Amino acid sequence: MEKEEKKEEEKIEVGTDFSQYLVKPHKIISKKVTEEDIERLIEDAHTMYNICNSKVGIYKGFLAIAHPQITDEKPLRFFVTREKEIIVNPEITRHTETTIDSEEGCATFPNKIPVIVQRHNKCEVRYQTLTNDSKLSEFKEESLSSLRSKMFQHEIDHLDATYIFKVE
Repeated sequence: MEKEEKKEEEKIEVGTDFSQYLVKPHKIISKKVTEEDIERLIEDAHTMYNICNSKVGIYKGFLAIAHPQITDEKPLRFFVTREKEIIVNPEITRHTETTIDSEEGCATFPNKIPVIVQRHNKCEVRYQTLTNDSKLSEFKEESLSSLRSKMFQHEIDHLDATYIFKVE
């Protein structure tokens, strides 16, 4: 039975066109995740992780995917990284004053080449994760720099309905 389950899981993942799960850009701001949203979060996180690790458009994969990129129906405030992190209810609490150039692409626009956007090189964030028993953790704080800082800023922008390309 276990082998059958693994084969079924492989059928779903291997060769699946995960671009079909992406939605068009929209202006819906994500809703804060509560305990009542955990089942939906876990279900959608699996799809999001697979998108991070799949070729979509001109991209071979992504550092992270935010929930509003796969739904425009009550999107939740979380994103998933290719390292299987689930970052819940993130917010930037502090950042450097100056910005730097950041070359970024986006799964929402899978056929557009990366562009230069302005990002803070360093920022401080607070966020939750899931505990081993699938509950929301206490808030964690983290000081970020370089690529991780840019990734958080990019994904938080998605949660706030902001994109690196103009959306009409």
